[in-house]
Amino acid sequence: MIDIRGLQTFSLIDYPGKISCIVFTGGCNFRCPFCHNPCLVFDPSSQPRVTEPQFFHFLESRKRRLDGVVISGGEPTLHDGLPGFAARIRGEGFLVKLDTNGSRPEVLERMLNESLVNAFGIDYKAPAAKYAELTNVDDPELPVRVRRSIGLAAASGLELDVRTTVHRSLLSPEDLARMHGELKESGVKRWVLQQYNPVEVIDDELSCQPTYSDGELIRIAESLGPDVHVRGLTGRILNLKS
Repeated sequence: MIDIRGLQTFSLIDYPGKISCIVFTGGCNFRCPFCHNPCLVFDPSSQPRVTEPQFFHFLESRKRRLDGVVISGGEPTLHDGLPGFAARIRGEGFLVKLDTNGSRPEVLERMLNESLVNAFGIDYKAPAAKYAELTNVDDPELPVRVRRSIGLAAASGLELDVRTTVHRSLLSPEDLARMHGELKESGVKRWVLQQYNPVEVIDDELSCQPTYSDGELIRIAESLGPDVHVRGLTGRILNLKS
């Protein structure tokens, strides 16, 4: 079983190039200050539960209208039922995109080995030296595990969206340059800088502090190389490159 605490029935941006729905799982092992799903992190039981029978009844009604399902969170890989859940979605004829923080590479490896996933969205939060600070997880092996997850996904040849939410007070241009180098070492060919979204977040103070403008992020991306893109608040890539 998987604990579903939210369902967005339609999206054109969360699985690029596909029409999808999004399942949100409860619980997360990170405490990122910019997280915009704090209820799923701290109190998932406060959100209405969607049972698996309810979800698959919905999915049956969307055949030939949806291409795929994005499994997001929270952190989906914390749920032991994730592989079985993904297998059933695939069995119903839908694509599966897994959004994850990358902290459990063994789960990604299993899903790859069993052909349970078609695409990945993986958050790379910070340069390795600052991972504990930004995630509030005191584990020196964490960035190693995240980079292993990214490496597995990159080597698989499946669609991979590696993204970083950027706020001026958390990540400097020098931090972003270090991250770019670390991701290239992991085999990443495309990296997306996401504009900070000033909605309900874990650290409310962030929305009171200045962050980068779209133009500033685009200039940083251009300084790093053509493999770095900027995603605005609407989900649109702002610096399209050939």
